[in-house]
Amino acid sequence: MSWTTNTEGNMLYPPEYQEFAMLVKKQVVYSLVLRVLPGEITTIGRAKARLGKAYISTLFEVQKSLSNELGSIRQRLREIGGEIISEKQEEFVRVVISSLQGNTYTHRYANYMLLSESEETVKSFIQGTQPALA
Repeated sequence: MSWTTNTEGNMLYPPEYQEFAMLVKKQVVYSLVLRVLPGEITTIGRAKARLGKAYISTLFEVQKSLSNELGSIRQRLREIGGEIISEKQEEFVRVVISSLQGNTYTHRYANYMLLSESEETVKSFIQGTQPALA
């Protein structure tokens, strides 16, 4: 991996890092949504909502799409030499340790941000658009 330096001689992230960081974030958010969806589907089923079957069917489709997308993300991570080593939930943040071509990185995602990103992801998949993670 090639590291670059700025005019002051400080080391900068490698060019592949931006894509890598976005893939790590997507994997974290999509994995969280996939853990939550079964409970949401069960809750809607028990609520006997008038349009419950439509809601459940929609959430199953979101689940299927997210699973496929998550597989693509993991494959792309492997292609660029990246992997997620561990995820740990702390009180206010989720800490993710990852590796890109032998270099280790620590990502911290605030819980409120993950909740917001998860909701936007589900909305985007329902609308048939690609989620734009910040």
